[in-house]
Amino acid sequence: MADPISLEPKKTALIVIDMINAISKGQGPPYNVPPNRQSVIDSFQRLIAHCRQVGVPIIYCTNERRPDGLDAPKTVSDVAGGSGNPMAPGSAATQVIDELAPQDGDFLQVKTRFSAFYGTNVESILRSLGTETILVGGISTQRSVEGTARDAKNRDMQCIVVSDCCTAGEQDVHQMTIDHVLPLLVRVRTTDEVIQGLK
Repeated sequence: MADPISLEPKKTALIVIDMINAISKGQGPPYNVPPNRQSVIDSFQRLIAHCRQVGVPIIYCTNERRPDGLDAPKTVSDVAGGSGNPMAPGSAATQVIDELAPQDGDFLQVKTRFSAFYGTNVESILRSLGTETILVGGISTQRSVEGTARDAKNRDMQCIVVSDCCTAGEQDVHQMTIDHVLPLLVRVRTTDEVIQGLK
């Protein structure tokens, strides 16, 4: 069993990654929640509500692509994936899902790569807030969540991945990343454990 955590809300920030229509719900409109994603949304709703209650800042990271593809990743990989969903700036596809809608005072950052840090102002925001620990969740576990966790580690910033606020297209890959990859980089805890540690 993992050690309990104790976090100061004002020195903690929640980063919500790619919980947008095209990624978390899929092709649309209309955008409907796939059955395997509902539990992630439920966990996020609980975590976000608690963070708002205790004063943890929330940063939403969304994803966009220019129609001409100039800002798309240029590296070649064996498994690209995710290229079928339209990501045009300002489109419904790139909006945070209604169930987790940002509120006044939240931060919204657009990214074009996996990591929430790359090409965004996230690091500057965290430093301005005096953040010591980030909570990270979103889609997908082995791409954007892991990429953000690695970048946090490289910056000597404490990071906790919230395991039931993450998912991936392949459940076995999600579980392998949660069980065997992320614990080598950062701490991994459930929503219940994070809420218990944020008093």
